[in-house]
Amino acid sequence: MVDIWGLGAMGFGLPAAIGAAVANPDSIVVDIDGDGSFIMNVQELATISVEKLPIKILLLNNQHLGMVVQWEDRFYKANRAHTYLGNPSNESEIFPNMLQFADACGIPAARVTKKQDLKAAIQKMLDTPGPYLLDVIVPHQEHVLPMIPSGGAFKDVITEGDGRSSY
Repeated sequence: MVDIWGLGAMGFGLPAAIGAAVANPDSIVVDIDGDGSFIMNVQELATISVEKLPIKILLLNNQHLGMVVQWEDRFYKANRAHTYLGNPSNESEIFPNMLQFADACGIPAARVTKKQDLKAAIQKMLDTPGPYLLDVIVPHQEHVLPMIPSGGAFKDVITEGDGRSSY
């Protein structure tokens, strides 16, 4: 497992998955990534396609810059500063359309909008030979933990709560 351990290094997942796949060609490599992080290196879908790397991408798409939203919720009383991309509750307003990025690179992809469809969609992703992108629409209110606060160290890791309880 390769992880950033809550350090919030957006853009890390896809290149790390490529490195893991090249170093471990007989292993299943799954990049669990947020939409904001993924979009920072979306061009690497072309690398995955050209190099025929069987990377599975499970995209947690909340239509927000999720780590930034967490900071806004936890440290700035949920004051939003341009972290909204599209409307996850209306499929026609999801922006950008991650399925089109995958299609442009010849990578099979699917979207899940209902929790009850997730298990079957993950199984299909894992069973499909070669690369695959699974775009999972999630509420932006869900936070990803652990998280290390700015200026903090591993001893300061936040493992629970959303920081919104005091207001």
